[in-house]
Amino acid sequence: MPTRYEKRTDFLWIVQMIMMQYKDKIVGWSGVSGDAVAASHRIPNQMSAREAALSFCATFVEGFSGEERAPVPNWCAALDDPTYK
Repeated sequence: MPTRYEKRTDFLWIVQMIMMQYKDKIVGWSGVSGDAVAASHRIPNQMSAREAALSFCATFVEGFSGEERAPVPNWCAALDDPTYK
């Protein structure tokens, strides 16, 4: 079973690959990248890294899920920088 760290790493890798594919449609790369890091700390336990990355990108990457962006999932709402211990 993957650790929480591995899940975060997988999520960020998938998001990065999608962002590179849609690079011309992303406004505010640094903002979306920061949101991805913050979201990686809040992935629900029942979601896989892949499910979380697809859900994140459907909301934050324009054109990823068609003409309209998906609604913001609860776990991606009000993202803030993570605290490190």
